[in-house]
Amino acid sequence: MTKQAYYLVLIETSGNQNYIFSTNKLKENIGASGLTYTAGTKWVIQAVSDVNPEILSEKVDWNNTKLIRQLLCNPKKNPPIEQPECEAEIIIATSGKALILTKTKENAQAIISRVTKKALVEAPGLDIAGVFKSINNWSQNNSLADGIRAVHKRFEKTRSRRPSPESRFLRLPIIADCAVSGLPASKLDTNPDNQLVPISKVSEVKREASKRAIKRLQTLDARLIQDINKLEKQFEQDEMSWLAIVHADGNGLGQIFLNFEDYIGDDKSNRAYIHKYRKFSLELDECTEEAFKKAIGVLPSKKDNLPLVPLIVGGDDLTVVCDGQYALEFTRVFLQEFETQTQDKSHIAEVAEKAFKVKRLSACAGISIVKRHFPFSVAYELAEKLIKSAKDVKRKVLTPDSTDKNQTPFPCSAIDFHILYDTSGIELESIRKKLEPDSNTLLYNRPYLVTDMNNLSSAKGKEWAEQHKWERLSDRVTWLKHEELENPENQEAKTKNLPPISSSQSHALRTALFVSKEEADAQYALIRQRYHFEDFAESQNSLFYETTREKDDRTETIYITSFLDALDAQDFLKNKQTHPSQQ
Repeated sequence: MTKQAYYLVLIETSGNQNYIFSTNKLKENIGASGLTYTAGTKWVIQAVSDVNPEILSEKVDWNNTKLIRQLLCNPKKNPPIEQPECEAEIIIATSGKALILTKTKENAQAIISRVTKKALVEAPGLDIAGVFKSINNWSQNNSLADGIRAVHKRFEKTRSRRPSPESRFLRLPIIADCAVSGLPASKLDTNPDNQLVPISKVSEVKREASKRAIKRLQTLDARLIQDINKLEKQFEQDEMSWLAIVHADGNGLGQIFLNFEDYIGDDKSNRAYIHKYRKFSLELDECTEEAFKKAIGVLPSKKDNLPLVPLIVGGDDLTVVCDGQYALEFTRVFLQEFETQTQDKSHIAEVAEKAFKVKRLSACAGISIVKRHFPFSVAYELAEKLIKSAKDVKRKVLTPDSTDKNQTPFPCSAIDFHILYDTSGIELESIRKKLEPDSNTLLYNRPYLVTDMNNLSSAKGKEWAEQHKWERLSDRVTWLKHEELENPENQEAKTKNLPPISSSQSHALRTALFVSKEEADAQYALIRQRYHFEDFAESQNSLFYETTREKDDRTETIYITSFLDALDAQDFLKNKQTHPSQQ
């Protein structure tokens, strides 16, 4: 009996964040994001339709992500590769990534060629490539899982040998620089002041693509980017003095996809693998979209525009640019809703239970809040480092059956953030080093967990979670904010009759904290009775709480305060309910 062989194709974009954030122009950011999405969905599906006409037998609304998901799950439109008349099957096609099965090597090469040529013409500057790997014994269980791991390894090896897209934009002969990207200019364009400025082909294409991308984003919420020109002015003028880059990412998804066959149940056939892999991926995409829609509710509408630009909303990823004042609350709602949404999806809940012993997933987020003219690319790099800090929760909160040798993270969502007041130091390591006046004192308590503490009753590391729960930050921010304490509707504040702490007292405490713990506690002792700090401080006599950490193979005592976190966050924890006048 002849063994059936198929070919597994991986098409993926690289350097997406550099491509999206290469300028601070919202039109170009949105357009670049739209092109990345289109490359992994529309162009892939069109390329497959050349060998499988059924998939595009009807007109497709490319702006409707829900309809695209339905198309991929429809066996009549996207038939199984085992069917005699089927030449190619799409396993997944999402923003910037697609997995496809073909029956012949020639079809695999043709699909990759069509997609990459399309990108060269319609998305110059986009780094996209494809590779394929044969699966020689399709009937063998887990052969597809092995193939997926192998094709990803081949992609990484191939990518490292390819020249970057920058090599396409030669400087000789000498050409004028693009006014926004620094790439070689290809034409003159008119700016808002009616002046002619040189722009590159990359910028021109991104701006044109932004029109299509905005239509797709408005299917998520009609209030998004209603007038891009007005929104750009809002982002560039004093109406928004602070902007935030929010980057959120699912926890443990890389490990799940790497060993997906371990979580699909007893049926290890390739067809069962495809079915559950596709359903899991599409449910994950849907959860992220729904959580994003819920999170939008904290934002006010300003002049017919929500003060937010979604750049990546799909898979387990979210990247947005928004009004910095609402960034923390927006992110909290998104992460909590993401947990809720994944719990309600059957395929995700089944996989999550096998992987984490809990029927839901979690995510972490990094938020960099910067002045409006600060480079988006640098702000995003800081957000990426903050998300890695937030993911420290995976080492701190573990499943009940975890051991020293076999530790499984318990699904917890967390936020780390930084407000960049001083642009002289933008490396997170050096920023945090300045917040350690001595070896056993930390002036920050980040990251903060937004997962409901009632859901952590069985987890290991609950004590650490209690010390870092979101309420520790939000309650202190409420205590500090003058407008909350003076609000006549705030009955708790009226009952306690708390005077708002003055800016001079806050400054005195901040200054003392950087001197030493003893100096800070002495300054705190001078004012604690007047300001009733017992509801704010960590103890009756100190702004710090005491805990331990492992360092250099030994356990040491450290002292941590939330005071600076609350001071930093007090102007960036708004929502439309607490600030209705800004709608």
